[in-house]
Amino acid sequence: MPTQLHIVTLLTDFGLKDHFVSAMKGVMLGLNPDLHFVDITHLIHPQDVRSAAFVLGQAYPYFPANTVHLAVVDPGVGSARKAIAVSAGGQYFVAPDNGILTYVLEREADALAYEITADHYFRKPVSTTFHGRDIFAPVAAWITRNISLFQFGPQLENPVRLSFPQVKKVRDNLIQAAILSVDHFGNLITNLKPEDLPAYGGGAAGTCKIVTPQKKEITSFRNAYAEGSEGEVFVLPGSTGNLEIVVRNGSAASTLGLAAGSVIGVVLGP
Repeated sequence: MPTQLHIVTLLTDFGLKDHFVSAMKGVMLGLNPDLHFVDITHLIHPQDVRSAAFVLGQAYPYFPANTVHLAVVDPGVGSARKAIAVSAGGQYFVAPDNGILTYVLEREADALAYEITADHYFRKPVSTTFHGRDIFAPVAAWITRNISLFQFGPQLENPVRLSFPQVKKVRDNLIQAAILSVDHFGNLITNLKPEDLPAYGGGAAGTCKIVTPQKKEITSFRNAYAEGSEGEVFVLPGSTGNLEIVVRNGSAASTLGLAAGSVIGVVLGP
């Protein structure tokens, strides 16, 4: 009879140089040797909870039911910040309660969060600097062994949610938007949707342009990378469902000097 497949994903800012990720996997395999690991990424910029939340929010919907997602970007390790286990959308999440699960909590109406307090599930002794190994990893493994989340601690009514910038209409012809994330290629993922711009059939008919804080204007709107000319800066609908500012065979982040959190304007013409 085939062994049941238990998938655990890992997302951290631990990098690929040190022992941290392998130590967490070793702890989990000690509790369940039948685990199958998927590394979402370990190259989140150190302590960048916002980027981690975005990446997790893009990745988790593609995994099958009962996947356990272990997300550890934890600048508050050793402090009074809570540790949480969450069931949402038929999947499970184990993470510090610092907003890293914001996209999951916003998207999944059935999300239930529990504070992790039952220390008999922890690896001992618990390091004050490596809760990923001593708290989060063993809890993730215990979930794959059918331990119910309520056994880890009390239900948590209001887990931390980050406040992400919203598209804002400043006046009739001006929209304020923002960069949510920068991917590996330097593409700038905005909080704009195609339906926000007339270039993609949204809003009133007419022209539009995106203006950066440095007063650079972007007036090209395309549907695929290959439609742009070499080195051209343009906008296209990305795979996340958001509009992206890109450079054909280049980095929009470097070209424009923008980063996650940068504010941009959309000027609507007649």
